[in-house]
Amino acid sequence: MMDNPVIRLANNWAHDVGTGLWAACLVVLVVVSGRRSEFMAASPEAFALLAEVTGVVFGLLALALVVITVTGAFRLFYWRAQTPPEEMASKRPALIWKHVAFLVIYAPGTWWAWTLVWRA
Repeated sequence: MMDNPVIRLANNWAHDVGTGLWAACLVVLVVVSGRRSEFMAASPEAFALLAEVTGVVFGLLALALVVITVTGAFRLFYWRAQTPPEEMASKRPALIWKHVAFLVIYAPGTWWAWTLVWRA
């Protein structure tokens, strides 16, 4: 299954779409949060709808994290299977640092999104 290029391509596509979806959801939450007082002043119904929609957007953001994690794990397995052993030693540190850097982005970004949705 890991040798199938269509499955690898679809997995890579889902991984990249998940990454883009996570970032897009964060942008939407930041923009909407900045206009929260306008919705509050407009009407209680508009504000209630905003609260509901931002909860859904945060749910999409969390789903995107799941997609990124699952497809990333799949990438790890076929990367290990297809990377020649002599290259693995030089590529592994770069991949570890890349994923640490992304964790530094995703963890606070997700926490920030959480605070934007469920703040007082």
